[in-house]
Amino acid sequence: MLYVDGMNGVINHNETIQWLYTLIGSKFRLVVKTALKLLLVFVEYTESNAPLLIRAVFAVDDKRGVKSWSNVMEILEEKDGVDTELLVYAMTLVNKTLSGLPDQDSFYDVVDCLEELGIEVISQRHLNKKGTDLDLVEQFNIYEVT
Repeated sequence: MLYVDGMNGVINHNETIQWLYTLIGSKFRLVVKTALKLLLVFVEYTESNAPLLIRAVFAVDDKRGVKSWSNVMEILEEKDGVDTELLVYAMTLVNKTLSGLPDQDSFYDVVDCLEELGIEVISQRHLNKKGTDLDLVEQFNIYEVT
């Protein structure tokens, strides 16, 4: 019961989701990993949470003056070195969010943002690299199919 009550509190407080999204831009790997895991739990909890995450992402990135999903794309661009686990979590978050969207307009808004930030180039770079983690390949393939 505590888990449900806590999740309902988070669902009703978008600032918490904004804070978690902000944390995935941290320089500290453990902070990023934990924030990504918590956002995944949030998005997987119920399909109606995907639009809440998108609202949080747009709010944070708009306030920062950057394109939406910039924090996720920085992870995928490997600016702080290779960390396969973070890459898999980041792509899984993108895929789970896209699969939980209730309408095509929201879906295309997110995909357009990701495409503007170069997800296609990043995807091809990872898919064409020898020794790429199979879980990461699977997540990029899921993205391509959707």
